[in-house]
Amino acid sequence: WQGNEKHKHQWLLSLLAWYIIFGALHEACHLIAAIVTGVGAGVFDEGHVLFRTLLLRQSYIPVLADQKDADAIVVSVVRHAGWIASILFLLLACKRKSRPENDVCVLAASLTALEALWSDLLCIYPATRGVFFCGNFGILMLHEAWCSADGGKTALDVLQKMIQVTMMRGAQSGGVIAFQPRSKDPNKGPVVKGIRARVVNKKRTDLSKELRKKIQREVSFRQIPFVAGHTRFATSSKATLEGTHPQQWTPRVRRRVFDFDCPHGDAGHEYKPQNAMVENYVTHNGDFDFFTLNGTTYDLEVVQRFLALVLGHPMPAAVDSCAVAGLFDLLRSQGSFALSARYACCLGLPSSKMVIDEAFPSYSHFEIIGSIFEEVLQEMLKTTTFEAINESSEIRSSFAQRVSSKVTAKKHTLIKPLLGNFIATDSEQGGATILSFCTTTIHAFFDNDLLMATKKFLKDAKGSFGLCVVSSLDANRQLCLAARGQTMSIAFYPDKGLICYGSEQAAVKAAINFEFPGANADVLGRSHGDIDNDALRLDLDDLGGEIIVLDYGCKKYKNPPVSMPHRDLMQHELMNGSLYAVLYQESKATTQDPQLYHRMTRLTRNRFIKPLRSDPKDLVASDIQDIPRVCRTIQDEWRADKASSSLNRLTAYNLSRCLRQRLEAHVAGTVHQRAVDILVTGCEVSLWQAEQFASDLQKAFPNLRIKSVSSNKLLGLYGQEIAVPTIGFPDAPTTNHLHDTIIIVVSHSGGTFAPLACSNLLQSATKNIFVVTSEWDTQIGKQLRAMDELDDQNEDHLFHTRIFSTEVGMRPAEPCSVSVVGTHQLLTNLFEYICVVILSDHRFRRVTAACISEQDLLVLERCNRENIDALCELVSATDFGRPLEGDPTTTTTALRGVGALWADHVLENARAYLLTFLYIFGTVVSGYPLVWGIFLATGIDPSSNWAYLVRLLDAAIYFWMPQINVTILRLFQGRNLLHRMVGRTVVIGDIPWVAQSAEAFLSKLFACSYSIAGLNVHSGNPSDHFVHRHTHRVVRGSLVVCGRPDGRLSALSSAEASVCLSVNQASSIQSLGGTCETVTIGHNPFKLPLSADAVFLRRKRPLFLCERMLVENDYKAERSASSSDVPEASRHGKLSWFFRRPSPAAVMDLSGHKDTSIRLSVTHRRSASALIGAYVSIEEETDRERLIQDNETVTVASVIDKAIEERKWSDQARKLFYALDLDGDGFIDEGEFIGGCYRIRSVLPSDELLEIFRLADKDGSGHLDYDEFLDMLRNTDLEIRVPPSNRDERGIVQVEASREKYFGEVLRKYNAGKLKKDVDFMLARSQHFSQELYESRIASLQRFVAMTVMFHEMGKRVQQFFVNISFGLLGYRMDRTHSIMRIATTASPISGADVRQRMRQLQLLKKVQHSIHVISMAFLQYKTRKAQKVGEKPAKSHDETNSQSSKIADFEYGC
Repeated sequence: WQGNEKHKHQWLLSLLAWYIIFGALHEACHLIAAIVTGVGAGVFDEGHVLFRTLLLRQSYIPVLADQKDADAIVVSVVRHAGWIASILFLLLACKRKSRPENDVCVLAASLTALEALWSDLLCIYPATRGVFFCGNFGILMLHEAWCSADGGKTALDVLQKMIQVTMMRGAQSGGVIAFQPRSKDPNKGPVVKGIRARVVNKKRTDLSKELRKKIQREVSFRQIPFVAGHTRFATSSKATLEGTHPQQWTPRVRRRVFDFDCPHGDAGHEYKPQNAMVENYVTHNGDFDFFTLNGTTYDLEVVQRFLALVLGHPMPAAVDSCAVAGLFDLLRSQGSFALSARYACCLGLPSSKMVIDEAFPSYSHFEIIGSIFEEVLQEMLKTTTFEAINESSEIRSSFAQRVSSKVTAKKHTLIKPLLGNFIATDSEQGGATILSFCTTTIHAFFDNDLLMATKKFLKDAKGSFGLCVVSSLDANRQLCLAARGQTMSIAFYPDKGLICYGSEQAAVKAAINFEFPGANADVLGRSHGDIDNDALRLDLDDLGGEIIVLDYGCKKYKNPPVSMPHRDLMQHELMNGSLYAVLYQESKATTQDPQLYHRMTRLTRNRFIKPLRSDPKDLVASDIQDIPRVCRTIQDEWRADKASSSLNRLTAYNLSRCLRQRLEAHVAGTVHQRAVDILVTGCEVSLWQAEQFASDLQKAFPNLRIKSVSSNKLLGLYGQEIAVPTIGFPDAPTTNHLHDTIIIVVSHSGGTFAPLACSNLLQSATKNIFVVTSEWDTQIGKQLRAMDELDDQNEDHLFHTRIFSTEVGMRPAEPCSVSVVGTHQLLTNLFEYICVVILSDHRFRRVTAACISEQDLLVLERCNRENIDALCELVSATDFGRPLEGDPTTTTTALRGVGALWADHVLENARAYLLTFLYIFGTVVSGYPLVWGIFLATGIDPSSNWAYLVRLLDAAIYFWMPQINVTILRLFQGRNLLHRMVGRTVVIGDIPWVAQSAEAFLSKLFACSYSIAGLNVHSGNPSDHFVHRHTHRVVRGSLVVCGRPDGRLSALSSAEASVCLSVNQASSIQSLGGTCETVTIGHNPFKLPLSADAVFLRRKRPLFLCERMLVENDYKAERSASSSDVPEASRHGKLSWFFRRPSPAAVMDLSGHKDTSIRLSVTHRRSASALIGAYVSIEEETDRERLIQDNETVTVASVIDKAIEERKWSDQARKLFYALDLDGDGFIDEGEFIGGCYRIRSVLPSDELLEIFRLADKDGSGHLDYDEFLDMLRNTDLEIRVPPSNRDERGIVQVEASREKYFGEVLRKYNAGKLKKDVDFMLARSQHFSQELYESRIASLQRFVAMTVMFHEMGKRVQQFFVNISFGLLGYRMDRTHSIMRIATTASPISGADVRQRMRQLQLLKKVQHSIHVISMAFLQYKTRKAQKVGEKPAKSHDETNSQSSKIADFEYGC
């Protein structure tokens, strides 16, 4: 085809077609070989098989994804099938080469064969397993229907749901273990094999789905009693398959063991040894740091090396949990003399030590020693029974003596050569004797079951542990769970025959959502102790440490579920007698109710327990849409009519009691000078909201000491043997006195490690601990509910509740939105409640120096209630959680528009890459680059000299193709052409809690995005460090979103001005005429000249007085302009130079208030600087008018008097004036005064009241204005009391909302009789604190929600782009991150090694102090009764009683 372009193109297309065909045949051979060899399951389940085979030239075989566990022969057959077939296809093509057109076929076959040899035979390409080229969970199925009814589908559904919930604790990898029967002969005894399925999660795959597929392929649900699993968040090593749980040190190996399980009806059960396969597995959540043996502490590295030596197998993985599994291989020795002898030497003798540099005998040596024990046992069984030896310590002692004599006779061959370091063979040698060795071995043989092994391990291990321990020797009847420093919960479903357990409390609720798979659930009956067959949950004591054995073989076997040393423990019968539960309490510092039912939590028919939500398609969008409903629910919970049924109101009542006690101590002057009154703590987003809450509370009550401290800092200071110094922060044990401090723990999940540990740790310092969390049923809530166990007087725990709940429930989406809003809303209501409690007593006002007033609370509550409408408009959803009918609101559309624009910015490189690929692919295959094609189309001779220039231009196009495509995209989409063509950076500016929360939200949305569409996210406070931290990073195309306070409020105008200045400074840094792209979000409808866009939020509240003053000024200016012929430039009066006339398109009323008394023809939009100038001008103008009228000069005294006068407005006097002014005209006449006094129970007669009124009416007008009323109260002895306005008719605390048309309307009426012209401005100044509260509690919340709507649209478009272009292959979920750690349950960054020990010490100290107090009070009562009987003394006086109480206090202190 030389010189013939048409034939050339045909040849290339033919080559490409044959290349694809041979590649598809090659991959098809891999798939066929997999199916033939029996490992083809799931090959076609992945989808996109055709796409993989034809274009990617890959064949994915799921069963072989884990080649370590796969059969090596099968792997080889499947791998080599591909290249062998390709060679055969090449030979076949060569055989038919006689025809010239077959040359292209031979070439394609040769390329495919060469590629096959390169990848499949030589394996030069990096091999990908399956591609040729931390939290515990588990289910216990007590009914066979779970395995047989639907092939285990429902059981897998429950398991997958549990995995999804447990994944919130971290899910980089996961695995399960199940034991399946391998013996059909019932007389031979149970033979089971552990089937372990493990998966290392990829960045963008779903671990729950991947693990389910692995389980379906490898685990048969026929006759398996349980499935135990674990999801891992790597802390001690990388996330690898070897480090994935369940962990096993010693592989499956045959051991000689006695079967201790005696079936019912087997009267003559013969105890004899048999060769059984032994394998032990452990799932561990927490950290394992040290192990103590005979007083010596060994670190993890020594333990690992020691285990490798004594177990005879190398360390399978470097993770700490693998060492836990190795120790259980030593500890679980019941039934095997060889295992027991090895345990005695390694861990059981007083001379045992972890030696790593000396020889240790092999297991076969211990089998020889074990044969001696078996020989003696068989001799003893001729005269006694196996049960008698087990139960009698005397017979065991005799057994040991007889074995010792035989071992001593062979000590030179059995003991001295290899075990001489552990066992003394003569009297002069140190170490344990042979007799003690034999005794320890016998005890281990009879006693070291799962419970004993777990007990011994926890006794000597240091760290935090949530354990599940299973063994093939016990899989037919029991498993063991333990909790110490890590949580563990077990849910019992008697009506379903199912038990769920897990480290995550919410995970065990998974079975609530599923029906029993059998035909009739009534056959399960009712279990003992259950009420109406409800599902119940038991939470193990993770503080003191607790172990539970779940024995599901009690119906089959007659021997007890635990060994002899633990037979005294109560065996709790559950699940209709099909299960025995045996619990062991490790620590005596905590006390648990012996009645197991009293400790359980009812999961069904319990309004405080929320079932797991069904996962919508878009978790983030669902959370955002649910925001108005959640806020409405929280607000309704705080209404006075819910006081008797609302958990939050009951908790608030308990908090108010603690607060009043603290304030009474302040009044009495007995509070320590360094004492912290209220401590708010949390982690990450919860901490940022806690800081804002503490800041608002501190400003309201300056004399109180209110602090917000990270839970990690508290844990480092008080929970470590060696305190972690808080460098750069003033917090230290010497600076904070926490005795009787009110502590509020903010934790949405209620299970984060640091807040959970603090809730336990700080109980020794104070009992006034409360939590703000997502629901009543959380781990922290469980700990706090158990606080009053020692106090016998607290019989009604309902009034001692300590849980504030947002009722948001568990939200699996990692980008937090509704949980943040719900927590902020609840803290707002809590702030109001605390303020009401303090303001209700004038003594509390005085000692706290209260700066907040009842009027401020009225304003805040009005804004709080109307905030619901604002949130509905932001998210385009109703307060019932449903989308609004019709199109989204204009605000939502504007926010989504900005999000879509920014998504285009982020995706431009990916789109340009695709365009570049298409251009190169098309031009190279066709042979016609762009300029060359045009060149040829013009008819110019290709051999001319111009051809070189044309090729040069085409080369330049290839070189700059990405930049060209980016430019084309920007032109087509109408975006800025001057932005840099690099990855994008988003900078968020707002007040701290908003900026940090929004940064976390956006960064998590893009955590799994591809690098070509990645995003860098930063945040800063534009009123503080925004300029210093970020302006030097400004480049063309940086994306900045900044929240602006509402500068129309006089208290916030300077704040908005500082924000605008920061934005302008950042936007003024230009290069080549381009700068950052800035978007502002706020309520003030004024767009900054240097910003690219602005989103204005509607003002869903009445006007404040300062705003009203500006509106009235504008109204006067309009009227004066319409009635005079003044120039256009001066038609706005004296403030015209501050005003900016908007364009006609921009003239719209965004106020949203309902005051229609004044209507403006044009809504004026002012910048922050103009607003400041307007307010300053008003103040200066009123000052000038006042000076002219009073003919006064400005003096220092007059300024001081004015400052004092601004703070004179008494809340009590204002409420009293409002109560007497019935018609609300701002004046009180005689009838209103006298009638009102009688109405509120004044004791003075009417004639005296009339005389007082006339004396107070100084101007003789017949009515009193507010000034005259205040003078009357000061100058008379009239005492009139008004019922508190913050309580309803039942006396229950209720924050009422202001009913004014504009905030300050009533204040104006009160001061209507004033002659001073500056009264309005002074009244406006009095609203500054309420305006600050509006900003921190309401407006900032709306801006955060607006940012979540905008960012969600941005992230959703980027996510959907990769799904669309790859037919789903490159899809990812923006609701999760790579770590998948929604709840940080692992100790980090503060170690949890010392926390539990410290908590136990403090808990024990608390019990001792309580005991001393009880003894002291009993002694006092005894002395009193004795004195009364003898008649020595009359009743004690008050002073004597105080003296005796003081002596008892001294006694307690001395103790």
